[in-house]
Amino acid sequence: MSLSKALDANYLRKTMADDEEFDFEAFYNKHPNEVKAIDGSLLAYFAVFEPLFQWMWDEGTRCGVWGDEYSCHGSVWLTLAYVAMLSTVLAPGIWGGISMFAKNFTYVNDQQRDEVVWLATFGLPFAAIWATIWLYCLPHTWSLLPWGSWDMNWWKIFPYIFGLSWFGLGPLLGTITAILGKFKQFAEDEKQAHEFEEDFKTKLAISADETMKFEFQELKSLEPADQPLTKESDEDSSKYVFVPEEMTDPPQFTSILGDMDIHEKYKE
Repeated sequence: MSLSKALDANYLRKTMADDEEFDFEAFYNKHPNEVKAIDGSLLAYFAVFEPLFQWMWDEGTRCGVWGDEYSCHGSVWLTLAYVAMLSTVLAPGIWGGISMFAKNFTYVNDQQRDEVVWLATFGLPFAAIWATIWLYCLPHTWSLLPWGSWDMNWWKIFPYIFGLSWFGLGPLLGTITAILGKFKQFAEDEKQAHEFEEDFKTKLAISADETMKFEFQELKSLEPADQPLTKESDEDSSKYVFVPEEMTDPPQFTSILGDMDIHEKYKE
């Protein structure tokens, strides 16, 4: 069996193994810290945070956005406190989820993974707190919220469209865009590395097949009945040696790398 067929068989077995039933024990052994972080965040939220601090969210958002005469100038800041504590509780879970997802890109180094993981861990909670301040708490303090009657408060739409919406959502949108951009780059690097690996396997298989073919031809050429004779010495004309025809023309081997288009990153 040629080397190319053997490589294809190994790939098929690996693919079939990946399609087997999900093994949680193996998954936990591969991502122990991430699983613990996610479980810890969920446990802290449902067992501690929600029972003790849900009232802060209910009180802070009681007048909402479309209320009329009810004043929320003081209680809206309870919403900020709730979001800040919630972000702290969920930060380990964010770290675990992003870290687990980043590990799927096997051709990305640890430094690149850490950059996107910590960006999400600190960037998303900060962006949520920032958005709460500028889109909810400060507008209530400045009497932009609650909205109230449209006939009297139609002008409030302009500060939101041209100012607060961009200023408040800017960090959140920027963080999400940066995270998605890094994962997109990871996918491109993964694709290039996979193509390089497949090209290498193909050229390796071709080189191995040609080597085996040459060795077979060399063994066949050693049969004395088919070879030309040449004198070994002018003094003893009765002695002859067999000289294979292939030895007069050195064989040409195919390089394993050949003319592969190697990315500059892998040349280093």
